[in-house]
Amino acid sequence: MSWKRLWAGLLLAALLTSPARAAPYTVKAGDTLYSLSRSVGLTVAQFQALNGLTGTALKVGQVLTLPDVGVPLPSPSFAPLPLDGPGVGPPSRRVSRSGCCAQAIWTADSTQLLFLDRPPGREVGVYSVPADGTGPNGTWRFPPTLLSEGGLYGLQPTGPATALARRLDTSVAAASVTVPTSGRDAVWSAGGRLAWPTYGAADRNDWIPLTVFAADPFGNETRLTSRPVATVYGGRLVGWLNEDTLLLTGRLARSDARRSVLTVDRITGRTRVLAQGQLLSGVQPSPDGTWVMFRVTLDAAGRNGVFVVSVLDGVVRALPVFGSGRWQDRTRLLVVPYDPDAAAHRLLRLDVTAGLGQMEEVLSFPDKIAGDEWQVAPDGTRVAYLSAQDRAMHMLTLPDLP
Repeated sequence: MSWKRLWAGLLLAALLTSPARAAPYTVKAGDTLYSLSRSVGLTVAQFQALNGLTGTALKVGQVLTLPDVGVPLPSPSFAPLPLDGPGVGPPSRRVSRSGCCAQAIWTADSTQLLFLDRPPGREVGVYSVPADGTGPNGTWRFPPTLLSEGGLYGLQPTGPATALARRLDTSVAAASVTVPTSGRDAVWSAGGRLAWPTYGAADRNDWIPLTVFAADPFGNETRLTSRPVATVYGGRLVGWLNEDTLLLTGRLARSDARRSVLTVDRITGRTRVLAQGQLLSGVQPSPDGTWVMFRVTLDAAGRNGVFVVSVLDGVVRALPVFGSGRWQDRTRLLVVPYDPDAAAHRLLRLDVTAGLGQMEEVLSFPDKIAGDEWQVAPDGTRVAYLSAQDRAMHMLTLPDLP
């Protein structure tokens, strides 16, 4: 899974915007990132993602991409959803204080939720709360750390270009290795391999080269070695499909019209394009790495929407609804539909190996999810989400799988 979330806990809201036609814009004197974002109804984070920006500085004469708000494209159409039952789940259980829980990650056994926090009068660090809600104030674990999914490995920045890779699983001997990355956008594999990007310079922000490095901090080598694996333009490092395959987005060449969802073999550097789109977001591999979900926005009519692609045969399928998705297991996808006028969010489920038009409503949330902050437990039994109402973490138990 991709964690494009800095260890400091600054999380970007998901790009759940209605698709719109893109238009070029030349930066003028007095323009700021905030003023341009506000003029087209985007957040600063969404505007940065649209243009491949990694900072806030703009230059006069710089060419940017703006959505033409005067001629929006239609949202993806879909047939009425066949729903099973009333679709109303149990009330949520609040498990944290208000204003808590950046970079929330479930532990591998699904019993604890780890997150970055700074409770009043306490130090900044990784805290945890049990899924049963018995410790709403959080228990301190360790200093700010970029965690792997499941919390088995961590990366603690030690300088502007170095970090300490730590094995956090208490069942094995403690280990720590210095790696040549500050931790920015780094991703862990399930087996403890580490990959991280470095960024170059370019005249256009969506041409910025991103080179991915990989290393095995806890391997049997006598010394840690890291080497470049691949370079893309205007993209990002998403995560690992398996111990030998990385998942990225970006252009393989600066001249490419669209960004790609692509895989890279860490040993040979061989790339494979799975899908393409103007603006890609929400890219998530299934737990077994055989499927990848992604969103396309700001593209030509008919190309926008939420899709899944099979890594095995490369077949791309469109979902009948637009929204934010998470994998419940290796074939079942949970989706929160984008509905800005609804009083509360809904949770739908579909099996990507069956007909994608057959979706069932799992439950209704008591309120709305803040941004895109929701996580499914590894065992698929619970959902944790940050409430837009009280800005606290809540838990919901999912109905039993059929």
